[in-house]
Amino acid sequence: MDELEQKKELEYLNKTISVLNEKIVDTQKKINDLNIEFEKIKSYYSEQYYFLDDEEILAGGDEMDKEESLINEELRRLTNYRKQCLSPYFGKIDFLSNGQKNSYYIGIFNLTNGGKVPLVCDWRAPVSSMYYDYEIGKASYIAPKGIVDGEITNKRQFKIKDSKLEYCFDSSLTINDDILQEELSKNASNKMKNIVTTIQREQNKIIREESNIIFVQGVAGSGKTSIALHRVAYLLYKYRKGFSSSDILIISPNYAFSDYISAVLPSLGEENILSQTFAELAKEELADLVPSFEVRENMLDEITADTKRLNEVAYKNCLDFAESLKKYLKTYLNLSFKPKDLTFGDVKITAKEIDDLYNKKYIEKTPAVRINWIADYIIDKMDIDKAVDDISARIKRILYTMFDKVSLLDVYSDFLNNIGLKFSLTAENTIKYEDIAPILYIKHYMLGLNKRNVKYLVVDEYQDHSILFYEILNDIFDCPKCVLGDINQCIEKIMSTDDEMAYAKVLGAKEILTLEKTYRSTYEITNFCNKIKGINSNPVQRHGKQVVVKCCENIENEAKFIENVVKNAKKYDTIAIICKTTHEAEEYYEYLGNIDDLVLMNQNMPLSHIMIMPVSMCKGLEFDMVVVPNVSSKKYNTFLDKNFLYTACTRALHELIITYNENITDFIKGENK
Repeated sequence: MDELEQKKELEYLNKTISVLNEKIVDTQKKINDLNIEFEKIKSYYSEQYYFLDDEEILAGGDEMDKEESLINEELRRLTNYRKQCLSPYFGKIDFLSNGQKNSYYIGIFNLTNGGKVPLVCDWRAPVSSMYYDYEIGKASYIAPKGIVDGEITNKRQFKIKDSKLEYCFDSSLTINDDILQEELSKNASNKMKNIVTTIQREQNKIIREESNIIFVQGVAGSGKTSIALHRVAYLLYKYRKGFSSSDILIISPNYAFSDYISAVLPSLGEENILSQTFAELAKEELADLVPSFEVRENMLDEITADTKRLNEVAYKNCLDFAESLKKYLKTYLNLSFKPKDLTFGDVKITAKEIDDLYNKKYIEKTPAVRINWIADYIIDKMDIDKAVDDISARIKRILYTMFDKVSLLDVYSDFLNNIGLKFSLTAENTIKYEDIAPILYIKHYMLGLNKRNVKYLVVDEYQDHSILFYEILNDIFDCPKCVLGDINQCIEKIMSTDDEMAYAKVLGAKEILTLEKTYRSTYEITNFCNKIKGINSNPVQRHGKQVVVKCCENIENEAKFIENVVKNAKKYDTIAIICKTTHEAEEYYEYLGNIDDLVLMNQNMPLSHIMIMPVSMCKGLEFDMVVVPNVSSKKYNTFLDKNFLYTACTRALHELIITYNENITDFIKGENK
């Protein structure tokens, strides 16, 4: 840009910061006034408490809650203004439409000053979508009144830090490579960062997608989790009036992952959403019906050493198993229902009435629904208010005695016997992890599940769950959903594109959205990982060190090598040593005792600086440096083994180191076979 343009941009920045400072002062004054008013109200009701009736006390509580809510809203606004003051915007488009040209500055938050065009447009606003979707030339966006066509005559990118303009330049591209490269080259941290300044076109499409059910298959490092969180922020912006963070839930792999993503939404000015693991969800549903559950990590450890268990886990996750269970339940729960005459005072319900309702009138519904509706039918005949829940519950308990079996474990055990398998608990007397979803499905089908008051659901790492899980999900969460994952990172079963399609169909997704470009790792690391799986994910042209593959004579030499590598990696903020199993991670933790600050991770811990963990814990995470020890052809020779290795290696941003102490397969040696 010439000097005149630079001067104009500096003037605009100074004007924007000046307006923000004024808003900060005004908002702080408003907060002070609200606090004074709140204290007055609080003092009045405290002093007059014994002179007020119950209705007045209740009104006082409502008044204080309302005042406190106003204070919190202004505090949130103040926080956003202060954050925005440091970096008001990151992009600008000049848009010509109907002969009128406007400049739109794009930032994290909206900022107005009485003019027709905002000083800064929120990145989620309709007009801002053009910044991500178009180069210079013809462009359009969907406004509330319809499509607005026009032409982008210029695009400009900025880096503003601590209210100072570090650089700005014109660009015809969506996001200039220099900006993207700079962001990607930064160190990872223990918290995921927002990607609002570098959202790519294919990512923006998913963030703003209008479908109720979104199903995304994306390669490692394609930004799936970031996209999901930015989509949540977009929905909170678009539907602000009837939608809040407390209405949204994410099903996450573990606590470490939940903690890792916890900073993204606050950085975008939104409150964090609720997070829950599959195990936590299952415990809520089955707490009083079955014993405790096996931890997923223990199951994954066992299948690496026990082929019989591996095959059983894979089978219980497949489509055939799900269909067999459905057919069995439909047949069994029809044949095993033996209606009886019921008498409630003067009201008699004959066995034939109940049989006609169960086996004819309501036959298309699940037994859980049929029993509910029969209970309603009986209450109607008794002329009792349906709101009397305890009466309904008592009637349903009586109806369930008409089945041969109502124990979930008994029904599941019979089913397994029917298909040639046996039901068994773990050595610790817990339900095996792979049995949780089938047992939950039986409850869904036979007894019904508790509906959740959730308006939007996000499921990350979809490949970690069976198709039965998604049948259950549809029952519990009757709301729009965003489901994301990668079949190449499935480590307990082999998944194909047919499985993808089956999952998408169960969820009701109209199409599978794919992400084939990876942004996380360097070009060298991505190409190395592609060879492991024989895939062709498209890496960003960010170059770095070659992958190190180090042969060590024994585990002692291997430990010394890893210790030396880690101690010399002072420039990195996060280093992960990723082992195949929990047992191996514990073993190497002992061998690597000379590494200061080394933390042995478990699923309930936040991320640290230097960590050692199993592959099952690293899903969705990323680290500056990754070390994968003890790689051998014996350990990583099957299709699923390669998924383990691929998942571990794709966690690395800048540097990947692999150690081995015996002959290893060709793809580890770097030979493209």
